[in-house]
Amino acid sequence: MMINLKIFRYNPETRTAGKLVDYAAEISPGMSVLAVLHKIHDEQDGTLSYRYSCRGAICGTCAIMINGKARLACKTQIADIIEEAETITLEPLANMKVIKDLVVDKRPFWQAISETHPWLIRKTEMPDERITYESLLSKSELDELNRASDCIKCASCFADCPKIAEAADFIGPAISIQIYKQLFDPRDTNTNERLGYSAAPTGVSACDKHANCVKACPKDCRPLRAITFIKNKITLTT
Repeated sequence: MMINLKIFRYNPETRTAGKLVDYAAEISPGMSVLAVLHKIHDEQDGTLSYRYSCRGAICGTCAIMINGKARLACKTQIADIIEEAETITLEPLANMKVIKDLVVDKRPFWQAISETHPWLIRKTEMPDERITYESLLSKSELDELNRASDCIKCASCFADCPKIAEAADFIGPAISIQIYKQLFDPRDTNTNERLGYSAAPTGVSACDKHANCVKACPKDCRPLRAITFIKNKITLTT
């Protein structure tokens, strides 16, 4: 079966605006969007730039805009997209600067995560500590911790967030998930600082609850739930 694609192309060396370029590719059953990108790169245009790594929906590297929605190229089946539209449009993640073609600069995203201190902060070092989560957390709390831990930092929620498009300094769903996870971790003792960071004017209170992040998340981490939880936690501590 032959399909039509429009792929965003941008070469920083030419200093011209990016544009959608038409391609056609023969597909077979079970092909993912990433597989089609490989096919076009290998058979039609070796200059096409895009990111990928694990090809198993684990690393989050291959996230792009597919027909206007942020998704993992390796997880998204071509057959499912064809049901939505005759032509498949592939573009770089929104809310980020384009480096080349489908490759974006994720440094601001990683910097925002870094500012939350995404590591355990303890009053004392306890390298030999033994911890059994089941004894310290309820079943519901353990489920929430595990769900938040599934975040692969693909930035799909970041790209699909209308609030970030409006205010680039908004804390965003992925960063909220990171904070949420550590609020549930009984080993961490930095709760007040994390809540203080979240309570800033650009923090969780700025969320407009569009819920695009919930739909975009390939791991069902439910970022909006995390944002709501943090909001309530801030209210209880003030």
